[in-house]
Amino acid sequence: MRIRRYEVGEESGIWDVYFRATHESNGRDYPVELLNRWAPPDMDMAEWAARLREKNPFVAVVGEEVVGFAEVDAAGCIEYFYVAPDRQGQGVGKALLATLTAEALAAGAPALTADVSVTAKGFFLARGFEVVESRMNHILGYEVANFAMIRDLSGLGVEG
Repeated sequence: MRIRRYEVGEESGIWDVYFRATHESNGRDYPVELLNRWAPPDMDMAEWAARLREKNPFVAVVGEEVVGFAEVDAAGCIEYFYVAPDRQGQGVGKALLATLTAEALAAGAPALTADVSVTAKGFFLARGFEVVESRMNHILGYEVANFAMIRDLSGLGVEG
C-alpha cells in the first residue's frame, strides 16, 4: 500500500470509496435518506473533481486501486477520512492517519481535530483522540449523532 497525494484522473475511484464507505459502513448507523444526501447516487462528477483539486487529499492505493483517502488542513482539521469497506481493519486508516499526523506536525498544528460520525468514533478513540463535544444535529428530520474530537500533537515528532 502507498499513501500519496491525489492525482487527476482518480476522481471515480475516490468517489467509489466515499460512496461505498458512506452507504455500506455508515449505513449501519444512519438512515438511507441521510446517506443519499451525503453521497448521492447521481453526484455531479465535475463538482466532485473540483472539490478534489481544491482539497488535494492523500490517497491510499494498493496497486492501482484506490482503497482510502483523507484530508487535513494546515490547522490540523480532518475533513474527509474514508476507507473502502472491504479494506477496513487492514491498516489503511492507520496509515492515512499517520500521514495526516505528519502533515499537521510539519505545518505546525498543535492538534488534529475532526467532526466524527458514530461509525468512525471507535477508530479515532483507539488512536488517541478524545471526544470534546457530543452533538445531536437535526438533518432531514433525523437526529444525527456527531462527535467533535481532538488529538493533542504536542510532544510528537514529525514521524507522528
